[in-house]
Amino acid sequence: RINRAARCVRWAPNENKFAVGSGSRVISICYFEQENDWWVSGLSQSGLGRPGTVGAPDEMEQPGTLWVCKHIKKPIRSTVLSLDWHPNNVLLAAGSCDFKCRIFSAYIKEVEERPAPTPWGSKMPFGELMFESSSSCGWVHGVCFSASGSRVAWVSHDSTVCLADADKKMAVATLASETLPLLALTFITENSLVAAGHDCFPVLFTYDGAAGKLSF
Repeated sequence: RINRAARCVRWAPNENKFAVGSGSRVISICYFEQENDWWVSGLSQSGLGRPGTVGAPDEMEQPGTLWVCKHIKKPIRSTVLSLDWHPNNVLLAAGSCDFKCRIFSAYIKEVEERPAPTPWGSKMPFGELMFESSSSCGWVHGVCFSASGSRVAWVSHDSTVCLADADKKMAVATLASETLPLLALTFITENSLVAAGHDCFPVLFTYDGAAGKLSF
């Protein structure tokens, strides 16, 4: 099913599934199906498509063990460059070359209980688009949830840093940095994050929740 390069891979916090972003404009969600002794990956094109199979390494190399592939596809329009899991093990943030940061539901009923409502939404069928922002004008190189999961931040090739706050009706704060493009970022507290990129040094940013602003 993936006929382009896999660009990023992330295990879910509970380690019962993982996500793969690729140049095929899809995100594969893979999980172990206990009943059939298969590794399965879940597919959504605003619905489920026909599964496909590919080979798998390590314990998957045993006879009769398969990777079954399904994908989160719509509305992704370009290569997926970055992924990060929400602490609830269900929501997944993705950054791509179509200048978008999105949050999808990666709920797999076969391996986890129905998720509790979050500030991002309460209905979370597999593949559901929970959030989409186009506040940047460049490839989204990195995405990251805060520890609470109520905030998500991303960095883009236009040297901007953006943060969406679900507790403030998903309001987005954007800051144009004076650095070369940043490639990765991580929250170190709920209100501060560190990013780094082509300038080869880390940069600290803070978020003022009351004002809804990012600062260097």
